Parts: sequence; structure tokens; C-alpha cells
Amino acid sequence: MYKKIKLLGILTWLAAGVLHAQTDNSPYSRYGLGDELSGKNIMSRGVGGLSAAYADILTVNFSNPASYSRLKRATFDFGVELDARTLRVIDPPQKYSSATPTISYIQLGLPLSKTRNWGMNIGLKPLTRVSYKLERNERLDGVDSLQSVFEGNGGSYEVYTGTGFGTKNIAIGFNVGYRFGTKSYDSKRIFIPDSVGTFYYPSLYNTRTSYGGLFGNAGIQYTALLNKKNILRIGAYGSLKRELNATRDETIQTYSDEDTGVHRIDLVSQTSMSGKIVYPASYGMGIIYHKGEKWMIGVDFTQTQWNEYRYFNEVDSVQDAWKVHIGGQVLPNLVNAKSYWGRVTYRAGFSYGQDYVKVQNDLPIWTGSVGLGLPMRPPSFSNQYSVINLSLEFGQRGNNLNVIRESFFRLSLGFTLSDIWFIKRKYD
Repeated sequence: MYKKIKLLGILTWLAAGVLHAQTDNSPYSRYGLGDELSGKNIMSRGVGGLSAAYADILTVNFSNPASYSRLKRATFDFGVELDARTLRVIDPPQKYSSATPTISYIQLGLPLSKTRNWGMNIGLKPLTRVSYKLERNERLDGVDSLQSVFEGNGGSYEVYTGTGFGTKNIAIGFNVGYRFGTKSYDSKRIFIPDSVGTFYYPSLYNTRTSYGGLFGNAGIQYTALLNKKNILRIGAYGSLKRELNATRDETIQTYSDEDTGVHRIDLVSQTSMSGKIVYPASYGMGIIYHKGEKWMIGVDFTQTQWNEYRYFNEVDSVQDAWKVHIGGQVLPNLVNAKSYWGRVTYRAGFSYGQDYVKVQNDLPIWTGSVGLGLPMRPPSFSNQYSVINLSLEFGQRGNNLNVIRESFFRLSLGFTLSDIWFIKRKYD
């Protein structure tokens, strides 16, 4: 028990450190609700994002809640990631690099039936991130030089619970929860006098939006038993378009920046303006072939209809997004391995698609990934089984046709801690 409490304390300390270390700077996060985060568990990231048809007894696959029906042990799953990005601007040539640690998710999966065909999950995860700061200097005709600074912050999250149930061949499931977030945009303009006698106060425009609302999604999986060891599983999941309640505050002010501090000159504001944010429908489908415990290979297709997105009835520079995911994994020898590395799961995958942001041109995106499932040897006479999942993703968003091309490198670490709860005592 002491070791479990100590581990939980370490994870909490790590989470607190992650939340206070945001250093990302992505101009594309200006659009929609921000940059979309991975949205997959660490195991899935290692195989290119496969999730529609994946299920096993120890993995909490929140992408398709039908997979909860396969859970056989209480499983605590905690994931963190380090996202490093490099932005390249074509004209004029510039480069900017940043690294951002993030909590990927926290969740607890529980089997609910003795036959192990009914399970549930409770979780919390981030969805999007808004984080950028840009500066532009220009010379206006008949006016002094102008410096503009654009800055944005915020993000969205969801807390959810779900259940999945079924038979050996078919399972269905659903998640319900609450999605919430904020986004804040600042535009600062500073006039720089080119001649004596001219002076303009700097101005600041700010808009801050808070939003939230209920959501739900559902999934289904069908498992075909080809023989005693080999299976073919087909899966699909999706969610409908939904509206989130939103409140927006806007302020415009001029100010003076002096040695004694910042002093407001004029202020115009509108507060607590109510509206709606339309969050688009999405779906995914896929197929996976398992060769016993030895290896697995699969393919997924996902799409989100971002053309439906509206912000207070306003459209944005977004479009429908889609991706194709291909990946697989190999487990050399689970039972009779002569070395530890024979019990390690080796993963690899690739995905390609179209990002939901569209500024002048489409924004293609591709990702390659590799991963490891590192088992932790359980103590003797124990029902515990734990795995450390690692994934390394690398890829690019945009190309030479886009104003900004972004390359990224993401290292993810997941702790899957499993145990058998509620064992009926046989001896007094």
C-alpha cells in the first residue's frame, strides 16, 4: 500500500509540473478551438493511431467505448507527453522551436461482470490547446511605424464516464461527459513615432470566451473467431454534432506605458455576451487482424466534419479533417521468453490526412510512430500486472505551399497499472 501511495504522489507531482510548463507557440492554434491534441491512448499512438477495432483485457481504449466490455482487471491508466515543434516561415525565412509537456489523460477502467463482458471507464483528458504569440512590424502610409503583437491562450478538456457490454462476438458501448474550455485572444498595437511632435497611445483589444456542454459518443465492435487463436475484429465509433453554451467578453482600451506603470486612458467593453459554439460530428472505423498473441496489423479511417463548426454563428478558417491510420505490433514470446526483451511488445505505424485548419491552402499532415510495451514483472502470489507504454511520434503539418510549415516530435509515456478487485474470500 505504501508503494502505491508513493507512486500516486509521484504522478501527482509530475502532473503539477506539466501544468506549469506550457511553452508552445503555434500560430495555427488561432483557428477553431485550437490545435487538436492526439486524443488517443499511448498504446494506440505507437501503432499509428489504430483504435476503432482495438480491445484487450488490460487496455482502456476510450476512443471506442465498446472495448470496455473486454476489460478483465481494474486498470488505472495515466499518460504524459512532451511535444517539441519547429515552425518554419518561408517568406521571410525564419525558424522557431519550442517544447511543451502535457498530461495526456487520467482514467480508471473497471470490469463489472463475472463473465467479463461488461466494463466501465472514468476519465479526464485535454482536447485542444491555444498557445501563440506573434509580432509584426510595418510602415503605414502617412502614419508612423506600427508594431502589432498577437497573443492567444486557452484550451479545452473533457471529463467522461462510459460503459461497454456484449458477447464474445459483438460489443457496444457509449461515453457521456462534459466538455469545457476557454480561449483568449489579445491584439496589441503600438505606434512608434518617426518624427518629433507626433504621439499615439497604444491600444489593446481582448476577447475571452468560456464554453461548456454535455457530449456523448458510441461505438461497436464485432469479433470473428477464425480459429482457436486468430481473430478478425471490425469496429466503428462516432458522435453527433452538438452545441456548447458559451459566454464572451470583449474589451478595447488605450493606455499609457510609463515608468510608474501601465495607466488606462479609455475603455469600451461588452461582457457576458451569450452564444453557442457548434462542435462538429466525427466518426471512425477500422479493422484489425490478430495472429494469436504474436502479432497484430490493422487500418483505420477517421473524419471530423469541421465545416459544421460555428463560433457565435461565425465561420472560421476550418474545413473537414480526415486521416488514414496503418499500424501493427509484434510480441516475440509472452510465456516462454528467455530474456525480458522477448516479453516486450514492439509497435510501429503511420498516418496521413488533412488538418482541419485551412488558411489559403489545405494543410496536409503526416505522422510516423514507433512504440514499446514494457511489462513490469508482478510480485509473486499477486494479481497485479503493470505495463509502461512508450511511443515516439514524428511528422509534419503543412508543406511548401503553406505560409508556415510545422514539424513535430512527440514522446509519450503511459503507466498502465492493473489489479483484480473484489475477490470473494474462499477461506475464513
